[in-house]
Amino acid sequence: MLSELVKVGTTSIVGVCGTDFISRSIENLLAKVRALSIEGVSAWMYTSNYRFPCTSMSQSVAQDLFLVPECLGVKIALGDHRSSFPRPDEVLHLLSDIRLTGMITGKGGVLHVHMGDIPGIFDMFLSFEKGGFPIRHIRPTHCSRKREVYEGSLEFARHGGFVDYTAGFSCNGSTANDITEAIASGVDPTRITMSTDGHGSMPRFNEKGEMVGLATGGVGGLLDTVRDLIGNHGMDPSLALTFDTTNVADALGLKDQGRVETGACANACLFDENWNLTDVVSKERFLMRNSEVIVKGTFEE
Repeated sequence: MLSELVKVGTTSIVGVCGTDFISRSIENLLAKVRALSIEGVSAWMYTSNYRFPCTSMSQSVAQDLFLVPECLGVKIALGDHRSSFPRPDEVLHLLSDIRLTGMITGKGGVLHVHMGDIPGIFDMFLSFEKGGFPIRHIRPTHCSRKREVYEGSLEFARHGGFVDYTAGFSCNGSTANDITEAIASGVDPTRITMSTDGHGSMPRFNEKGEMVGLATGGVGGLLDTVRDLIGNHGMDPSLALTFDTTNVADALGLKDQGRVETGACANACLFDENWNLTDVVSKERFLMRNSEVIVKGTFEE
């Protein structure tokens, strides 16, 4: 619902599909992205889901990227027991298609990678860089789900790649810990982003790998993490805010997002001295005034 996003100051979103490749379609995702855009936030998407070969709306994911303005790239799962376990050369060919289509369309062109627990994926990415492929097109997320994955993300980021930490889901205790440790290890802060996995499925598995429960990810983790960085880690607000604003926009090639300046999209959040959210502006329109949501979604009361 739109009000869920407004309450936590989220004005720009990127929608993805995930595990369910049967009942959830890319067309459904595009419809939801366009609906949210009409309701008042900036919205984009990635085509495909966990699977390989990739799922597309047209004849290929490259054509999706070319034909659909809202499509910024392609989603895939790697290093996960639910992935399709593509070979490295298949992943590289996919990346090449994404890069070339991005050049043709003027989009950044990214491969959004759901990272699982299985090691070795970051080593594969670095081998691509060694072979000459620009790793800025690779956008791994859930990079602190396991300590070994997290440490791989640090090396990847030190090579210039962007790494994304899922707010509220960390092997290090908190996403704020992920970020501060990464910076202390020598990672350029501009290479770090965070996201919520909001409304994504959150399965629970037992020691046998059997799914024993399922929950839904929330959308409030970004604001919680910003407050944690400022209040508990003493980080300057001008830096703490970049991980879910400027850095994300730069990583996705969205030049009018993530910053307040002339010519940019008029999105802004206002806070009081205690970092309580008071006002939200999205696409030149107030969605929250004086801590009250004043614009709601089509099917909200």
